[in-house]
Amino acid sequence: MLAGAGLIRELLYEKNTGIETEKISALIQNMKKRGKSKLQFVALGGGQEVGASCYFLQIDDAYILLDCGKSPAGSCAPDFTAILKPPFLESLGQISQIFISHSHYDHIGALKDLADQCRNAGVYATPITKALLFHIFWNLNNRQRYLSENAQELDEIMADITIRSIIETGYCREILLPGYTATFYEAGHIPGAAMVYLQTLDRRILYTGDFSCRASALTSPYILPETLSFDTVIICGLHAKHPNLPPGRDLQSQLSFIKRKLEQGRSVHLETIQLTKGWEILHIMNKEMRKKTMPLLPIYIDRSLCLLAEEMERMHIPVREAWNYVGTPPRGGQCIMIGRNPSPRFMSIKVDFSLHPTYRELADFIEKYNPKTVVLVHTGTSEFQTEANYLEMELLAKASSVSQLIYAETGAIYTL
Repeated sequence: MLAGAGLIRELLYEKNTGIETEKISALIQNMKKRGKSKLQFVALGGGQEVGASCYFLQIDDAYILLDCGKSPAGSCAPDFTAILKPPFLESLGQISQIFISHSHYDHIGALKDLADQCRNAGVYATPITKALLFHIFWNLNNRQRYLSENAQELDEIMADITIRSIIETGYCREILLPGYTATFYEAGHIPGAAMVYLQTLDRRILYTGDFSCRASALTSPYILPETLSFDTVIICGLHAKHPNLPPGRDLQSQLSFIKRKLEQGRSVHLETIQLTKGWEILHIMNKEMRKKTMPLLPIYIDRSLCLLAEEMERMHIPVREAWNYVGTPPRGGQCIMIGRNPSPRFMSIKVDFSLHPTYRELADFIEKYNPKTVVLVHTGTSEFQTEANYLEMELLAKASSVSQLIYAETGAIYTL
């Protein structure tokens, strides 16, 4: 296959390559004769819904998967029907690369199911995401009591094979691939999360994955180079249809509620759906206690959260404090529990804060970079969803905007 833009640059500037300038020029001209890069997109899951983010992108002869998610219970999984027929693939063995943006299950859950079918694909993720995958898969497998012992053992083997095959990729390091280059940039959201920037000679594509525009307890906001530009963005826009979403899901609102209950002398169980959110709320509670804005109380966490914290501490991301314990708290005395299984002895509080950009932040992001094509995926539905397309109307009202919005439906084919 022909080299990508990154490789061309490398050949032009690398000394002693043994390749003559005339030959390099001929190679570039040959690539230009092919015309504009062929770019086709299919949401295999996570189009205008949340639960199985998996996106197929064809760049000329490269067949790429952006994330491979499904729901923990398996009720929502990617549907590969649209790409397992002409003009795309005969089998998933033709997938060239898989890029994992972050370790939430709705973005990685189907990865081990594809390990055998996509055996020819290179799988790329950041080192932190790779480390987190083991704990996410182990924690889920430990909860799947309905599986037989043999099925659980097989599931663990497949998870281990999948994780070991992942190619660790740091931020801001260009990966040279046949026909294009790929670079990871910090996405915020959770530790290890990455935006994926793909470039050919004539196309520049950004896949945001889940990202954050504000700092959180464990991450900074997304970080992109000031000079970076892209003509196409595939953007995870959970709140793209929620311009009037009230602040109730805001972390500070929930934190204030928790503080009030603790000041009333209540013991509370902070129930988290995702393992990584349990890790984040533990960090937040410890931080509040260090600042003395919250009573210093023992915090009890479950074993899965403890193992995750230990792994992150090995990667120099501290979370735990001296007042953190593992297991069930003894009777008597006020304390806090963090985990999935609430106890009748405690007031249960579901902690479900959003780490995603607000509607306003999404609109500002699109306006700032002003890409020609905006493919919106991972858009959630709620009672706050508006009928009118406020985002599109807002962008159209700006004279400088050239962005055209596509709300990608799952299974539909889009030529970009």
